[in-house]
Amino acid sequence: MNNKSDEKLWNICMEIYREAYKKSEPSADFDKLIKSGEAKQPQFFMKYYIPEKILTEIIDKHTKGLSKYDKHRVETAILLGCSPTSVKKAMGNEA
Repeated sequence: MNNKSDEKLWNICMEIYREAYKKSEPSADFDKLIKSGEAKQPQFFMKYYIPEKILTEIIDKHTKGLSKYDKHRVETAILLGCSPTSVKKAMGNEA
């Protein structure tokens, strides 16, 4: 991390991932995914589904009060990171 601000944003990202995986189908404990090594597997996040609307609500809740720039940084990190997929077809399920 470059500074305290980056560390704070990283912690917000982790909280978003925790809530997103808890609310995904199937539900999962993000910390356990990390500890078990599953999170190191390529595209592990494709096994989990969360509707885009719910993911957006989670992001908005956790980024409330951040500057527009910092909110965009967090949102980008989440959407390009390992958040559960918002496309059921991508995970092998038909919507």
